[in-house]
Amino acid sequence: MRVCYRTVLCCAFCLLAFSAASAQRRPQSKPFHTEGVFSNIAATEGGDYAGMRVYLTDSDGQFYAAVTVAEGVLLPPVLVKVKAQVEQRKIEFEIPSGDSTRKFTGTVTADALTLVEGGNKIVLKRKCDD
Repeated sequence: MRVCYRTVLCCAFCLLAFSAASAQRRPQSKPFHTEGVFSNIAATEGGDYAGMRVYLTDSDGQFYAAVTVAEGVLLPPVLVKVKAQVEQRKIEFEIPSGDSTRKFTGTVTADALTLVEGGNKIVLKRKCDD
């Protein structure tokens, strides 16, 4: 009788310990990806386009951005290297603009890419193009 009692008690203890351990596990969050398409390009009332589109991707550890600027019309995209701090979700890149360059710094979130150029803040929403 004692052996049966001890066996049942041991099984109950193991079951309780397993339940408590599995309840403490955190649910695994969805992995975050810096890569993506971000845009705020829209047509104005006059039919002109305004805004920016950034396609951010990495290749073998180096990040690149294909940047399209809309100033009345869609200008040809420019491919630039991006300095990325993936853990902090920070990026930095420059695009040519006439005789000078435009420097952007930004933060990537799950919903958007927030860029800053010379103190001006630009929010580009993440697009899900399929």
